[in-house]
Amino acid sequence: MPITHAIAHHLSRTTEGPARLSLRAEELATEGANEALLGKLKGSFLARISREHGSFSSEGEGALLARQLQQFLDGELDFITLSRDFTSALQRALDAAKIELDAHLLFFVEKSFDHHLFTLFIARQSASLTLNQELEITPSYAIDSGPSLFGIKVDLIEWRERQHYAYLSLIAPRGNPPLSEAFYQLTGFGNGIDKEAATLAFLEGVDAFAREVPPEQQKRYRDQVVEYCVAQEEQDAPVRLTQLAQAVEGVNPEEFVRIVARHTGEADGAQGEELVLDRRSLRRYVKFAGREKDLAISFSSYQLDERVRYNVESDTLHISAIPAALRKQLLGHLKGE
Repeated sequence: MPITHAIAHHLSRTTEGPARLSLRAEELATEGANEALLGKLKGSFLARISREHGSFSSEGEGALLARQLQQFLDGELDFITLSRDFTSALQRALDAAKIELDAHLLFFVEKSFDHHLFTLFIARQSASLTLNQELEITPSYAIDSGPSLFGIKVDLIEWRERQHYAYLSLIAPRGNPPLSEAFYQLTGFGNGIDKEAATLAFLEGVDAFAREVPPEQQKRYRDQVVEYCVAQEEQDAPVRLTQLAQAVEGVNPEEFVRIVARHTGEADGAQGEELVLDRRSLRRYVKFAGREKDLAISFSSYQLDERVRYNVESDTLHISAIPAALRKQLLGHLKGE
């Protein structure tokens, strides 16, 4: 998707004094290395299962970003001013709460025929060592897209035109509650949805429709549903039941939507036929897995009560017809091979 606006600022605050700003006066180029950086940051953002989804809160006066974006889209505020004002507001929040931070704020707007996105990433720099042209060891710095990254994505079309209930995606700062609180307040993120509850309600509907599917096709049916939904979640896109029904082979689309929507219509974080789902819950639906220091077990959920049986009282698993490779290893061990 083409970048239409991009800019970066730097904000640093230590325990020794007030926060320091370094504000860029002009927008960045929208091609080349900046495209590559945005792609890397977006990839890291979308890979995080901890993403929250919601909408702008109507409460409080601290929701600066919502007001700024409204003015930007109405042509009343330019992109550079938006980014500088938000960075300055975060500076004041750091000073007021005495929060430490050393990071770059990277603002992007992307627009195509059917998409219009605003993203703000707040990223630290990681240090390492490299060899220069004179083969001397020198420090090197790179934008860190790992666990320290946090930010927010706003689907501007969903917000302004469709008014979808989950047009915001947010990753909060890790391990820093005061910084998280300041970020929530400045962005105006609110009305967060319970994706896990919505997903469990959705899967209940998927199981209810499974009764309409021949037994020999049920595994494939469930796998197709989960594959489609995980792919949507990885793109930060909602699941629309009508589109899902068309993507699953061998189902009656109208009947599928009717039965599943009956379960999802009253779920928290769902609007009947359109849902934002939880990747972790989806994967648990088709596979059970657990790991400790010296033991790892995983198996497809449809094997429960078939080849795998669980005894609640004794907390034991009984596995029959074990995989051939495992059988070979066990027999070799018993024979001392």
